[in-house]
Amino acid sequence: MSNKTKIQVAGVGGQGVVFLTNLIVEAALIADIPVATSEIHGLSQRGGSVTASITLGENTYGFIENAGADFLLGLELLETQRCLNYLHKNSVVVADNFKITPFLVNAGTAKYPDTEAFVQLLKPQIKQVIVIENITGIKDILRNMFVLGVASKVSSFPLSAAVIRKAITKNVADYNLETTLEAFELGRNYCNQKTNNK
Repeated sequence: MSNKTKIQVAGVGGQGVVFLTNLIVEAALIADIPVATSEIHGLSQRGGSVTASITLGENTYGFIENAGADFLLGLELLETQRCLNYLHKNSVVVADNFKITPFLVNAGTAKYPDTEAFVQLLKPQIKQVIVIENITGIKDILRNMFVLGVASKVSSFPLSAAVIRKAITKNVADYNLETTLEAFELGRNYCNQKTNNK
């Protein structure tokens, strides 16, 4: 892999941003792709914003600059919106339409932003936007695997489904393995369903 691919992951503490990042790194190592990741930023134990940057390819360094992300994987829609500055015209966004209301919204002192307007504004500006609607049948903690499954169906995603499955098998305890793999496969099937329903 000669060209770099840069992946930004965004979510809220407790959604599995750290696990998803580590899994992508593991899959890259299995595929013998050079990989680096930045320090995880955010309040991962307190429900705050959490982001991570991953770069794959030769001479990689883990940091993603403004307008540098080829993929943005958003586990929560507002957190996806917060990472707008990382996108460029050829970026792909895969975002779960899942909303976790911030403290100020819960306290009644602020409104949750109009994320639908954000999505409609974003679509003509970049290469592809996939907003995942109506995930059912999996635990919330496994929504990150569903998002990864959807991303893995995008032709330019740098990791194959096979190496991702190997990384899941290597990193997930036996008692959670079946449901984790199932969530990943449901994400992959989601893209087929969206295509068939058009």
